[in-house]
Amino acid sequence: MAFVSSSLMKQYINSLKFKTYVLDWIVALILALYFFLIAEHAKPFNRQFSIDDLTISHPFAIKERVSGPACIIIASLLPSTVIASILAFKHFTGKVDSKLEMLHTFQISILGLTISIFLDGIITDILKNWIARPRPDFLARCGVSIENRVNSELLDISVCTAPYGQVALIDGMRSTPSGHSSISFVAFLYLSLWLLGQFKLISITPQPIYKYLLAFSPLLLASYIALSRAQDYRHHFIDLILGSILGCIIAWFVYHHYWNNIFSKNCDSPKFADENEESILPR
Repeated sequence: MAFVSSSLMKQYINSLKFKTYVLDWIVALILALYFFLIAEHAKPFNRQFSIDDLTISHPFAIKERVSGPACIIIASLLPSTVIASILAFKHFTGKVDSKLEMLHTFQISILGLTISIFLDGIITDILKNWIARPRPDFLARCGVSIENRVNSELLDISVCTAPYGQVALIDGMRSTPSGHSSISFVAFLYLSLWLLGQFKLISITPQPIYKYLLAFSPLLLASYIALSRAQDYRHHFIDLILGSILGCIIAWFVYHHYWNNIFSKNCDSPKFADENEESILPR
């Protein structure tokens, strides 16, 4: 969007179309701050465990295939880049009437993506801490001392020596649901829905099969990120399933809050394109 001039940006920011969504952006900022400053640092319930439980006896992977920060960066930047590139392409090919319309569509697109990611992250963290299921590599993180190794006895983290540090130990009790799965699916399903809407792949049929493959291709990346967590022994498979379902549900509802239904003829337009309509909060 670098070809958009500063005067055009100022004109759009001063317009009612932008101001209508200021409260929504405040909500997005609050969600982001809560996620990074509170939700990610909350401690889980201290659930008991047994050292003869083979499901939590896997090794601790020092190097992850997709780290936590990498997952958030990928889920944020890749959809944003795709959205900006496609809107620019539509403008240059004459499929968008004006740059102001393009800016408005871009704003709604990124707003929906932002709220989807951080709302999903907060809900996922709350569930992680409530459920407090040990990760598959928990015993390696715990490092139970020899004098406390009594088979079939239920223990808690007070017996752990934490060879990888207290942060890794506490995080070892936050397995369900998978945060990587939920964040990757919330971001990339949102992107897939956005692509289906912008190119009217559902409302206007039939279209070339490659368009559908391209629209759903982000879900392949989401699936890889999710499955990598089982390969790194960070999550049980049920964690991946629950996280993926959670991400899909949030993506579907947030997308359709801001955009017309993908089955409608005007699915490429924001739902609140009319300046007199209300958005997520009362005005």
